[in-house]
Amino acid sequence: MATTTATRVASLEGVKRVEGPFPGYHNVTYAVRLDAGSTLGLKFRRMKLREPRPGVFWFDLRVFRSEDQLLPALQGRIPRIPLVTKIDGHASAISFIEGRTLSSLRGAGGSRTVSAAFLDQIEELFQHLAAFDVVELPPPQQRQRVCTCVLSRGDGSSTAFLRELVHFTRKHVYAPHRKNFSRLLNDLDVPVGVLSTFERGLPQLTPRPNRLLHGDLHRQNFIVDDDGALWTIDWELALVGDPLYDLATHLHLMRYPLPQEREVIERWKRAVGEAAAKGADADLPHYVAYKRMQSVFTDVIRGATGLNAVLDYAQLRQVAASVWRTLRAAQEPLGLEKVVSRVVVEAAFEDWHRRHAAPVTAGRGPSTWPGR
Repeated sequence: MATTTATRVASLEGVKRVEGPFPGYHNVTYAVRLDAGSTLGLKFRRMKLREPRPGVFWFDLRVFRSEDQLLPALQGRIPRIPLVTKIDGHASAISFIEGRTLSSLRGAGGSRTVSAAFLDQIEELFQHLAAFDVVELPPPQQRQRVCTCVLSRGDGSSTAFLRELVHFTRKHVYAPHRKNFSRLLNDLDVPVGVLSTFERGLPQLTPRPNRLLHGDLHRQNFIVDDDGALWTIDWELALVGDPLYDLATHLHLMRYPLPQEREVIERWKRAVGEAAAKGADADLPHYVAYKRMQSVFTDVIRGATGLNAVLDYAQLRQVAASVWRTLRAAQEPLGLEKVVSRVVVEAAFEDWHRRHAAPVTAGRGPSTWPGR
């Protein structure tokens, strides 16, 4: 498939060079350099071509088939997003956003503080997401089981939306991997049935109108161009649902310093308006707790399946350190009195690797392509 794609793209008018394929977790990606005078070159300086990998496991609930399906509906409505076009009616090409990721622009001493200029643009993004009429979105895919509230175009139940997210993680992430990972999770002191317990204990949340959600707003998905404009990329996890989930995901992934986190929450309230922010202070902790627990299952499974067949101890230490941080963040929602040490985490992954000489895979390893 890769050779066919590269050959087909290289033969198009205006294509100067095709770089790749670059293996990603969910897609095979090509970077395409274009002649500025060509038809495609008038639209894109460079473009990014993606082809989905068949049979790849997704750890997040998805509503749209791909960002290729969604982005055309957002053009002119959501600021600073990639353009998308079809190539010979088969593959989709997305404009390559020139610039640096927000993650590469940390302050002195590695500070996680984000400048006010970027916060202004993130607030603007939330404002446009909240204002977007979801009736204008393309039909959601039916491949994954999703509840009525997720597919709804009107006002949904915030409680049902969060319950569906938890249910998806429990039934469609943990359950398929229970046989291979229950012992590893036990070695990490992750309680059996913690997701079910969390789901049963959820209170009734304040109803909020369904909105368009990006679903994955972190520093790697914000690109800063030469003019200081902040572009939002990678819309594959977009949803329709409770807008508070987008805020919770954003806070969880951005890891703002606490004073700035409080500022972002207030900015979000101002951006989405009174109806969408109703009850946010009481309900936000439940979404954040879910995101922290979800990350434990995602990071453990991805970390284990991403280990090289011949164990690389530097890689093992890196995986263990990452999972240990995830466990620490999730200590309260997991109900742990204390978190196991990094040494214990490392030993648990080493033991898992030893017991799985032919590694179990839940998709593909980490992307080696930093393209946007």
